Amino acid sequence: REAVRQGAATAELAVAFVGRTAAALPRAQLMQNYKQLFKFFLSVFDAARNPGVELGAAQALEQATLDALMRLVVRLSEALFRPLFLTFAEWAAASAPVPAVAWAAKKDAGRSQHAEETRLRVFYRALNELYEKLRSILTPYYVQVMDTTVAQLKRFGVSHASIEAQEEADRHEKAAPSALWTAVLESVRLSSLHDTASELWTEDACRRVFSPLADQLPNTKPVAGENPEDAYDAYISRVRDTLAPAASQLMATAGNDAMWKMLNQFVMLKSRSDFACVRHGALLVLQACYEKLGEEYLILLPETIPYLAELLEDDDSRVERATHETIRLIESYLGESLQSYLR
Repeated sequence: REAVRQGAATAELAVAFVGRTAAALPRAQLMQNYKQLFKFFLSVFDAARNPGVELGAAQALEQATLDALMRLVVRLSEALFRPLFLTFAEWAAASAPVPAVAWAAKKDAGRSQHAEETRLRVFYRALNELYEKLRSILTPYYVQVMDTTVAQLKRFGVSHASIEAQEEADRHEKAAPSALWTAVLESVRLSSLHDTASELWTEDACRRVFSPLADQLPNTKPVAGENPEDAYDAYISRVRDTLAPAASQLMATAGNDAMWKMLNQFVMLKSRSDFACVRHGALLVLQACYEKLGEEYLILLPETIPYLAELLEDDDSRVERATHETIRLIESYLGESLQSYLR
């Protein structure tokens, strides 16, 4: 608490020290103190939510605390870890008031959303790090957060053709893609990647996620502090680096052409958006699915052809160029030209 009162930089050093201590504690002492250490880390995450903390300082403290938490968690047996995981998930889903810790630092742009999303962002980032370490061992745990994942995808998703097409009030309230958005989608990718027995991503689970997953495409709301002139490229980067890998990996895990058809239809409908970046984004998701599934995905080619034919005549040169790239990719798996089908 004293370190917290002294400021973010001091708190960061204190957290790092506690993390090193947790990693070095003898087993008997760890068993006596792991619950208190866990609660300490959660309290620091909450302290970092203070809007008075500069965004950069809050992010550095969050990362240091996450690193320290990982040092603790990897030393716990499954019997000890499971109840902590459930507590962690409940803590993340519960709303909490912004703490009244007075750090004398001015507000940064985007600080408000960053503070509001801290608990869930921290949880999903920790979940993703655990997936990297534990892989399929973590699969049964994701069931506990599936509802939260769906809720967050719906929170960020836009069911209209674009965010601009929504009612005025809804448009302003819609959350812009953020670090939480990235972490949630990465959790979808990692959980499906390591669901080797398809025990988690069943048909029912896929049906719940496919529509809100495709609804991420029309969310073109700029990230706080983003230069409007860079908005198109920033959007395309988000789709290419985060959304497309999550969608394509989930397709691969589903391993079912009926499921592929469902998501493919949702995605290709977005290619008829009035906004060029959304049409371009839909093509990137389609490309990722072909790159992941290869020739198997050709089963959906007949129903995709009409969309590609429309996009070949797109008024935006970037979309038209992406369409030609997509066609060349498909032809590499088909082994013949698509031109006769696109007339």
